[in-house]
Amino acid sequence: IMFNYIIYRIGEFLARVFPLKSGYILACIISNMQYLLSFKDRNAVSNNLKVVLPGRDKGALKQYTKEVFINFGRYLVDFFRAADIDRSYISNNIAVEGLDKLDAALAKGRGVIVVSAHIGNWELGGAILGNLGYKVNAIALPHKHKKVDAFFNRQRKFNGMRVIPLGKAVRNCLE
Repeated sequence: IMFNYIIYRIGEFLARVFPLKSGYILACIISNMQYLLSFKDRNAVSNNLKVVLPGRDKGALKQYTKEVFINFGRYLVDFFRAADIDRSYISNNIAVEGLDKLDAALAKGRGVIVVSAHIGNWELGGAILGNLGYKVNAIALPHKHKKVDAFFNRQRKFNGMRVIPLGKAVRNCLE
């Protein structure tokens, strides 16, 4: 239990100490090690990919699985740097598109529900919107361990996101 929390805190420290590009390089190295050493995680990702990418040969599935690990490592770098995200960071590192559509929907006065298929870095999207002054409520599956869950929710709250636990999502979203 404590091990996962400590690993996440070390990751946060490293992501914030190194420049962004160096953090991504380190994340790729660690992600490749995780890919090689964690049979259970590698199998779970591969099995999920078989469902969403039927008919792919073993070589392609292996490559896609490895890319999932690497992309997750990059995602964690961004996630761990949540406290550093501000308007300057956004303008220097991120291309934001489609805010006109969001503003038009919000102008109707009824709120907007944005749905993500958990593809890409949805947390960074929420952090950007929060930094740009939008009210963001994010539904998140609580982690099994309370300390890890509190750590992840703290990262989300840095940028104004309100976290709604999955079990309470329907009622809280309607409110």
